[in-house]
Amino acid sequence: MSTLPIILSQRIDSTSNYKDVPFSLYHYPKRYRNQVNTGDTFIYYQGDRFKRENRYYFGFGVIGKIEASKDGEDYYAEILEGTQFSNKVPIYKPSGGFFESEDYQEVREKPTPAWQSSARKISNKAFNEILKAANIENETLSLYGAISNIESQADPILVLKLLNEKYRSFSPEKKDRLISTHVDRGTSVTNALKEVLGPQCQICGHIGFNKKNGGRYIEAHHLVQIALKKEDSLCSDNVILVCPNCHREIHHGEIDVEDRVNQIFIRLGTKEAIVNKNTVEYLDKYLKTHQTNHP
Repeated sequence: MSTLPIILSQRIDSTSNYKDVPFSLYHYPKRYRNQVNTGDTFIYYQGDRFKRENRYYFGFGVIGKIEASKDGEDYYAEILEGTQFSNKVPIYKPSGGFFESEDYQEVREKPTPAWQSSARKISNKAFNEILKAANIENETLSLYGAISNIESQADPILVLKLLNEKYRSFSPEKKDRLISTHVDRGTSVTNALKEVLGPQCQICGHIGFNKKNGGRYIEAHHLVQIALKKEDSLCSDNVILVCPNCHREIHHGEIDVEDRVNQIFIRLGTKEAIVNKNTVEYLDKYLKTHQTNHP
């Protein structure tokens, strides 16, 4: 996986044959498949061979999931937290020279960028200088990229272990909109938990309904709400899988929750359940002792 940031060429002032959706989806041909990877941080660039004023950087984000077309000739990359710059950043630095020429030796032999390439690597210094010129802080973007890299792992136990380690030491109030938005979606922890436990409500035992894509639907609930800004509130042992009915009742009905060290006692209306905390240790043991396939 690429460890350096990349530039993505994206026209926003004209149409093309590509099915791009700026700040949401990036469509690119097969020849760039090894240059765009899940977790890569990127900067959007608009090029123009004829008008110098139409050559500028205008946004940034992180590469999410990547899917290939049926014939393998085209690729589609999800854009996570695509954000437009408040001001367009010219390709030239105020002091002279190209932004992309900063530490160019890290990515190519010549100082002048390959402007014709739709996807190209840039040095970390160049990346940071462009963000600085756009008045963007890079710390949370790097953290988002790291989380996206974790999500791309195939082993659900490893995903949860790495996410727990990443989340354990800080509370949501220490993160800006980038991380808060990412966490609120709940997809990474929910998907990993679902892969281990199956799409079954941990309160009532109901199996999630069939979705159009063939999977099963289940929701996630944070026992200690993220809004309370408690440390560890983002970790898997603070999350349980629930059906939509129980989830609505949790938020709008009568509920009592009692912490019992490694378990949680939940009384929800007339229902009572003792739920094991979804620690990595418990989930690893569960996965090894349950050999049946989940629906």
